[in-house]
Amino acid sequence: MSFIDEIGKLLASSVLVEENVEPEVAAWRLEVCQGCEKIDKKAQRCKVCKCYLEVKTGSRINNNPKRFRQEITHCPLGKWGDLEVANEYRKIDGLSPLLS
Repeated sequence: MSFIDEIGKLLASSVLVEENVEPEVAAWRLEVCQGCEKIDKKAQRCKVCKCYLEVKTGSRINNNPKRFRQEITHCPLGKWGDLEVANEYRKIDGLSPLLS
């Protein structure tokens, strides 16, 4: 991870995260992300939402600066067993729903 990514991760964790999940949940989410084809392994970021995985996987509630709203933290592809939540935000954003 580059120095810029380290700074970005630090800023994200201090500004964007409103509430955290239990460590076991964060570890499971991170494991799911590590096996996903949409991961930038070098930067440890999601290629879909651009979030830093260590920060996002540990968050329960986050501020989404791109959408100017607070959200239930979810996988944008519904891979955390949260397809319903992902599709609800996709609906709000005018996007087609993900298929299960």
